[in-house]
Amino acid sequence: MVFSTAIWSFYLLTTRYETMLAITFLYAVFRAPIISFLEAFTMDVLAGEKKSYGRIRVWGSLSFILTVVVVGKVIDHYAIDLILYLILTGSILQGVLSLKLPDLKTKKNSAYLTGIRLLLNKQVIVFLCCGLLMLVSHGTYYGFFSIHLESLGYDKMFIGITWSVAVIAEILVMISSRRMLKVLSLKKVLFYSFAAAALRWLALFMFRSPVAILLTQVLHAFSYGTFHIASILYIDRLAPDEAKTVGQAVNNSITYGLGMMAGFLLNGYLYEPLGSYALFGISGLIALTGGVLVRGLKLPEPGPDSG
Repeated sequence: MVFSTAIWSFYLLTTRYETMLAITFLYAVFRAPIISFLEAFTMDVLAGEKKSYGRIRVWGSLSFILTVVVVGKVIDHYAIDLILYLILTGSILQGVLSLKLPDLKTKKNSAYLTGIRLLLNKQVIVFLCCGLLMLVSHGTYYGFFSIHLESLGYDKMFIGITWSVAVIAEILVMISSRRMLKVLSLKKVLFYSFAAAALRWLALFMFRSPVAILLTQVLHAFSYGTFHIASILYIDRLAPDEAKTVGQAVNNSITYGLGMMAGFLLNGYLYEPLGSYALFGISGLIALTGGVLVRGLKLPEPGPDSG
């Protein structure tokens, strides 16, 4: 966190594209692994209460809403360059607060490479392929959803409301995730998440009414919320003790890293020749393919954990 904060400060010194590209690369080198460390660390902190992960993760969603509202109001009155200083301030606070994280005494295991090799089994590879497809399907949503609504004639107020509905739905499902995981296995939660994603994207492909669009945003609770929770818990179960952080890093890299990048590139390339409706249709088929993989290959459920 300290190194990424220091690197971010160099944005204040330049406006040249090449320099900013280099800063972005170096920033990502130190910033990207933080999520993986925190996911694995959270699993250690929760210990026998891992199914309560959603109650921890919900604070990220709450802060997202707060940040969007507050920063949005601030930018309305000041120059957008202020974002650089706001992110720098937030990063400094994170660095300071990271010193207060509880110091867990975990047993060190020297069989590190063995743990990594255990991640290269069929179950993990298929799971990562499914996660990759899910995030590729989200490329249209994160890259072109607002543009899609603007092309339909909706104003910024409605667009903001749709994003808010999605995050509120995500928060509600994360708060109740413990009860959900008592009833459904992680594999079933993953399958239903893919089904919800496919339904969501295909609905955006077929409908354009405001009611239908708002209803698709409610499905964010499952296409993102339950999927994220289940994937974090699933990889935690699959990974051996000596490779849990590596497991979370691989999961984040393949899904949110490679998957999102591929989704953005694919959609950016196809947007002008096909249009946003076709892109949502393609995304629905991609999510459906991921769901078929989860269900059709009949992956064995990982061994039970104490949670």
